Amino acid sequence: MNKIPLEKTGIDVCYEKLDSGLELYIVKKEGVKQTYVTLTTKFGSEVQEFVPRSEQKMKKVPLGVAHFLEHQLFQMEDGTDPMEIFSNSGSDANAFTSTEQTTYLFSGVNETLENLGYLIHYVSSPYFTDDSVEKEKGIIIEELKMYADDPYQMLYQKMLFNTLRNSPARYPTIGTIADIKKTTKEDLITCYNTFYHPSNMFLIVVGNVEPFDVIRVARKSEFNEQHKNDPQEKIKIKEVKEPSKVLKEYEKIEMNVQIPKVSINYKLSIGQFTKEQQRKLQAYL
Repeated sequence: MNKIPLEKTGIDVCYEKLDSGLELYIVKKEGVKQTYVTLTTKFGSEVQEFVPRSEQKMKKVPLGVAHFLEHQLFQMEDGTDPMEIFSNSGSDANAFTSTEQTTYLFSGVNETLENLGYLIHYVSSPYFTDDSVEKEKGIIIEELKMYADDPYQMLYQKMLFNTLRNSPARYPTIGTIADIKKTTKEDLITCYNTFYHPSNMFLIVVGNVEPFDVIRVARKSEFNEQHKNDPQEKIKIKEVKEPSKVLKEYEKIEMNVQIPKVSINYKLSIGQFTKEQQRKLQAYL
């Protein structure tokens, strides 16, 4: 286990990489009651074309597959509800999908190591059937319609859609109704097998926990055992070239709001900035 000091904070991050490739980041904070845990895969809505594991050719999947997959992983073969498992120990659990990643999380004060083991277990136990996929389509479409009635969501989505030209990130993370309807069980399995490999994922634990206990639980998990002799090459994702010019400079949306809302977006080529400069730029803007 290595320690990574966070400059100017007095905090050390304990780091361990398991044989399976799963990376662990642990911050022990004495004196706090709650522990916060996230398990993340580097797979978000901006990925639409890639070379699936054990294949040679690029495959294009429908928009919103990363988010669809997030929903499906809460379906367990034995009918167990992961949310209920966490709730039984007084913990809160959730998940979210962004353009770059999908994260599964929980926070609580009791049974942290047990919940950690279960988090890894349910994320690494996919269960897909044609019926469950079809049923989930209706749920996700209703979610999309709900966002369409939210002025803040529409403002944000229109901002992205008008700013970007080629990137899949210009579309809602959840996808479009047409793409949701054409998503198949095979699409989900392909994406899971490619992007939910431990070498493409990382675990973060922050709280009053012993780093070696966290490492022990993760190392003993079936997820790690199944993949420790199963190396994965870097995933090939189609590079999308995004021009500097925006698609549309102005748009006015008519919705039922009491106070008018405005969003201003700047399109910059981040390739000209270092990682540190990008963080500063985000803070400045």
